Amino acid sequence: MTKCIVHFQTEEISPTVTIADNSRIVRLYGTCHHIDKAGFIGKTLSDRVERLGAPTSTAAFDFLTISMAVTAADTFFRREDVSDNGWARDFELHVPVVQPAKWTAAKPLLQRLLNFLTGDHWQFTFLQNGPSKPNAIGGRLRKKSNLLGVDSVCLYSGGLDSWLGAKHLIAKGNNPILVSHSYPQDAQRQNYLYDRLGQALQRFAFNASPRQSGSSNDTTMRGRSFNFLAMAAVCADAVAELNGLSHVPLYIPENGFIALNAPLTPRRIGSHSTRTAHPNYLSQMQELFSRVGIKAIIENPFWTMTKGEMMIDAALNASDQRYASQTVSCGKWKRKSEQCGRCLPCLIRRASFHKAGISDNTAYTYSIPQNFAELDGTKKDDLMAVVRAVQPKTRKQRLINALKSGPLPIDVVEREKWLSVYDRGLKELRDFLKSQGI
Repeated sequence: MTKCIVHFQTEEISPTVTIADNSRIVRLYGTCHHIDKAGFIGKTLSDRVERLGAPTSTAAFDFLTISMAVTAADTFFRREDVSDNGWARDFELHVPVVQPAKWTAAKPLLQRLLNFLTGDHWQFTFLQNGPSKPNAIGGRLRKKSNLLGVDSVCLYSGGLDSWLGAKHLIAKGNNPILVSHSYPQDAQRQNYLYDRLGQALQRFAFNASPRQSGSSNDTTMRGRSFNFLAMAAVCADAVAELNGLSHVPLYIPENGFIALNAPLTPRRIGSHSTRTAHPNYLSQMQELFSRVGIKAIIENPFWTMTKGEMMIDAALNASDQRYASQTVSCGKWKRKSEQCGRCLPCLIRRASFHKAGISDNTAYTYSIPQNFAELDGTKKDDLMAVVRAVQPKTRKQRLINALKSGPLPIDVVEREKWLSVYDRGLKELRDFLKSQGI
């Protein structure tokens, strides 16, 4: 396996530098010349953090720097180019931070949780003289957030779960700041749905914008949620500092079936098994936060619910039911700005509307009968995986399948709740497929 070595710096990269094929040099929070195998990331993020209008912690900003390093490495080395098995990569990252001793002590946990999240092997060396957190004031004429009275942070992607999550928090009387990846296509949909939440909330939208010269990017994006949580941690510590809070809830609205994301068939464990809200990953992330002093407390309010149960629980009025169809769930959305209707996230989405008895007016590319009739098996791979997965199984078989995506909590009651939501999620899919004549 090729060792992928990445050196990070904040100063300008010399245009005369020579970089080995298995290496990259990446500038943090800046730009660089078009230099072969060099790149940059987060060029506007310092400004965005400054515009929070409240000071975040050094630990949270160091974590953001580490997340930028992870995102750059995850993006700049294609799995098919450097992996012996077509998936796992071997990373060695040299990252400057403000508190290297703190992060060196937490390194085994950090590496372990990233290995679990992305399916790669991660090694870090933390260096001195890392980028300091931006000041929290900025000029008077610059638009800034108002975090006074904000009590929590909520991830907000423009997906159905995140939109329902924001509405759930508003209904409970919470005042969260919404944190979003602001990719151009996503941002437009996020803004449309935000305007229909019924209450003005503070927002923090960002784009890491990794760029490199001379090489193609990897597109699997398995480290994306690490970046997302780092930005949320920055916001959480800013909220805590301004409002005098000892801790700040960080909400990750994700239905339990997708959070567990057990592989539907034995071969769908690598590229088809994301772990962005898996309980094992989030418990390790919470441990990391506690060790380094980040004040965010991770909560998923919907881990015991299927997607359809989330929709029922939301008791959406007629207008909100229409808006629900404007949310995005599709795993292939960014390719054509269109929801395919046949990938696993789309199938789970369609099943949730069916479960809730709500008309699904989403403009899908493919209908279920149309996809089922495809002669090319690769075009109905997800659908057939679901068909096989929903077949009756023994409790032992279901437990084995659920554990394939990662360890479940040791607590018997909590583990049973995870297995229950997994069973109900499969039933939701099975009932939907029957309604489609499959």
